Amino acid sequence: MSHYTNEEWRQFICDVLPEEKREEMESHLYSCDQCLAVYMELIEENASDLPNPSDEAVSADVILAQVEQYKKPKRTKQTQTKQKLLHYGIAAAITIGFMSSGIFQLVTNAGVVGTDLSENRPAYTEQWMDKTLSFLDWLKVNQKEEVNNR
Repeated sequence: MSHYTNEEWRQFICDVLPEEKREEMESHLYSCDQCLAVYMELIEENASDLPNPSDEAVSADVILAQVEQYKKPKRTKQTQTKQKLLHYGIAAAITIGFMSSGIFQLVTNAGVVGTDLSENRPAYTEQWMDKTLSFLDWLKVNQKEEVNNR
């Protein structure tokens, strides 16, 4: 395995090498402990020449200001209400469309396929009405009998 010279590592640190050479040296660092040791030693020697993290370019305030630019604006209550009304309107339009096309009728008939609809049984409300009327007739007859018995 061939190793790079100290001068080549200095150029790498100062970012003066062409991109292809930089990528080649970077991948070499991943596989060679000896060159990594040389690289770390040169970084320590040249630490005063390297950019300081407290510089304006990388300060937390600058980063936060850049992040704030990309935040979505908060929705106002009026915007939320308009959006809810729009969703309800869309749902109502779809429901009306389904009702007019007969889809709901098809669905309800599909659930009743197993029952025999040919029987003409009166509806429950009609049965209740009949029972109520017969009870009232019975009451009327009983009242007349009481009046006659007096």
